[in-house]
Amino acid sequence: MTDVVDEPKELAFVKKAPPESYQALFQKAVALHTRKQFQEAEDLLSRLTSERPNDAQAWNVRGVNFRVAKRFGEAVQCYRQALAIDSQQPSIWSNLGNALKDLKHIESAIECHHRSLALNPNDAGSHHNLGIALTAANRHVEAISAFDRAIELNPNNPKPRWDRARGYLHFGDYEHGWPEYESRLFTGLLPKREEPGQKWDGSRYDGKRLLLVSEQGFGDAIWIARYLPQVKALGGELIMECRPELIPLIASMNVVDRLVPKADPLPDADYHFYQCSLPGLFTKSLNAVSNNAYIQPETHRMAKFAAAMERGNGKLRVGIVWSGSTTFEGNHDRAVSLAMFLQSFALPGVQLYSLQKGAPEAELQKYGSAAPVIDLAPLLNDFADTAAAIAQLDLVIMTDTAVAHLTGAIGKPVWVLLNFVPHWQWLLDRADSPWYSPMRLFRQRTWGDWRSVFDQASADLMRLVAERATD
Repeated sequence: MTDVVDEPKELAFVKKAPPESYQALFQKAVALHTRKQFQEAEDLLSRLTSERPNDAQAWNVRGVNFRVAKRFGEAVQCYRQALAIDSQQPSIWSNLGNALKDLKHIESAIECHHRSLALNPNDAGSHHNLGIALTAANRHVEAISAFDRAIELNPNNPKPRWDRARGYLHFGDYEHGWPEYESRLFTGLLPKREEPGQKWDGSRYDGKRLLLVSEQGFGDAIWIARYLPQVKALGGELIMECRPELIPLIASMNVVDRLVPKADPLPDADYHFYQCSLPGLFTKSLNAVSNNAYIQPETHRMAKFAAAMERGNGKLRVGIVWSGSTTFEGNHDRAVSLAMFLQSFALPGVQLYSLQKGAPEAELQKYGSAAPVIDLAPLLNDFADTAAAIAQLDLVIMTDTAVAHLTGAIGKPVWVLLNFVPHWQWLLDRADSPWYSPMRLFRQRTWGDWRSVFDQASADLMRLVAERATD
């Protein structure tokens, strides 16, 4: 979720000139911060706040610097120090609210944004920040109202529209959500590119070439793959830009005419279309969602897992994934430790299989041969391999990552362990997913409440093992 207070706004009242020599040091600190030299900026800001401890501006800028460096607790202390000096600065209240939200002190964050708006009711950024904090509290109706006001005050800013879109989508309000979802293309969240040809409008393109442009994560690409047959049925040559790890999986669907690795230059085309805009063309309402399986694992890949699967004979074969991509900014809210999985799911009658890839694999290596998990990672070279492995499991239990979409897409049972405010695709307060029929959702009751999630899933797995034993 993108923070909306731009640096120039957070630093706006820096220009109230202190004495000249102090001013020069102050501006140097701001310049260092702007260049993302956060430690160098902190060294200078620490000196300035020591020399002028009653300068609210310096404390505020120091807080901004700490927050962008993800040192949220220190940012909170700086903002509070600034407010102790000058409590009438609405931007500092809003900055404090942002940092408290980062620490998951959500109600305190909301109160700070209300304090900011009491001082400056017509500030669009503060209304937007309030909406973000309300979203983090799962109070989506109120959040949408805050985004409405931010848009009313600054209709040219696409960021509150992007956040409002996801508010609508949490409710399954696709009529309002999909048009607003297009605002993501103008927020700066996607890299600027020269797309070939015209933007496709969803009409037939017989005899023409259509390029689907890659965006967002692996899970998003797997999620939208359901639409590829519909897109192909509308016309001529279909080209899809794709991350290399996904190319064999998408190729196995035998729909796309040509797959282009994401690192390669975009080919010429008559039309282009961003992939995550496809649901807006084909799924106009929640009732129109199809949850049929649409990816068939390749049988010739399955043999490489035979020895590993044989070790689970007579037991419930359960795949596990405990973390998504560590480069994703919000991964810390959805990832957990392997230890939690082992504590909850290494049960009699269960054989665990790790489908985890990437840096979190190292957690499993620490256990060595003592781990009650069969590590499939060395056999998983791409997502087509992962699909072939999943096809031979009875169940996958995992946090919210791309493998959840893959497991659902091939029609295998999957239990997804969700944080308090998960991705909008999982809607609100549901234990099932309209997108994938064999999926169950386990939700936190509040931020960080993984204990109740794992407790419920563990109990349900025990019941499943018991039912299997009586069959």
